This record gives sequence, C-alpha cells and structure tokens, in this order.
Amino acid sequence: MREALIAWAGDCRLRGEVDLGEGRLSDEVNDRDLLTFFGATLEALEDGHEVLVEELEVERRELHVIEVEGRQGDPIRRLRTIEEPVVMEIGPFVVTGSLHRPPSSPPLASLTRWQRFVPVTGARIQVVDSTRPVIAREVILVNRDLIRKTDPVAAIPIWADEPVDEALDAALAGGGAG
Repeated sequence: MREALIAWAGDCRLRGEVDLGEGRLSDEVNDRDLLTFFGATLEALEDGHEVLVEELEVERRELHVIEVEGRQGDPIRRLRTIEEPVVMEIGPFVVTGSLHRPPSSPPLASLTRWQRFVPVTGARIQVVDSTRPVIAREVILVNRDLIRKTDPVAAIPIWADEPVDEALDAALAGGGAG
C-alpha cells in the first residue's frame, strides 16, 4: 500500500509516496535499507528550490527525520513509558520533543536500542541557520545514528506559570538545556 511520506535529509525535504506494509511506520523503516519514493519532490533546505522525480531510491541511513502522520501501530503492543523531554542536534536540524523509555530503563535508553529510527513525540523541527518556520508534529522518527548532541530538558519549567513549550523555546534560544 502506497502512502504519502515526508522525510528530511541533510540538504533537502523529501515528499512522495512510499510502498509500506501494515505495521508501525518505525518498524517498516527500520526493516528496510532503501525507501523508494514515487512522485517525489525534493525541496532544497538552502533556497527552497524544488526538483520533481518520478521514482527515487533513498538509503535509510541518509534520512535524518521522518514525519509520522496517522500511523499509531497496534495499541496492544504499546507499553507504559516515561517521557523524557530533550533537545537534539541531528545534522542541520534541532529537534525538541520527548523520547520514551520503560520505567525500569536508565535515562535516554531509547537512544541505545537496536532500532535506528526512534520515535519522538510532541516534536518540533527547526532548520539551523534558516528562516524556515519551525515544524510541529505529534510524532516523528529520528535517525539515532545521526544525532550529534542530546540535551535533556527539565520536565518542570523554571517558572511555575511558564508552559513547557516556552521552556523548550528558551532552551533552544540559549543553545542547550538548562
């Protein structure tokens, strides 16, 4: 079954349709070395120039971030987890959001699992040194092999009346977590 997919590589945003199975998107992506995009549009991060390609094979390892729309997976397979708010540098992107780990696992354990692409919830994607607006998504997948830096963010804002999103904005503006 083909479905629309948006992914971010180091120099472009890639949109197109990909043949995917019925499982969770993270499982489908982690099980493949190549993703074939049909009717692909590549949009340069630098200047927004777009190129249309009828069919394009992309190595999974080249993708930094994949946007997840509507694919939640089997609710029976879900486990209770602890959310860990983080700021991550992944290539030319700064991603904020929450990683998830089992309660018995150490902090940031989700970044040491065997899966290459790790889900991040409440995610925001910012292209560094760009005028592009920040993209907010309920769920994204990040390529853990391409993460250069990970900073935990305090789950409790510094000021009691400050929403968590503003605390993450402050962490981004300051260049890290605090």
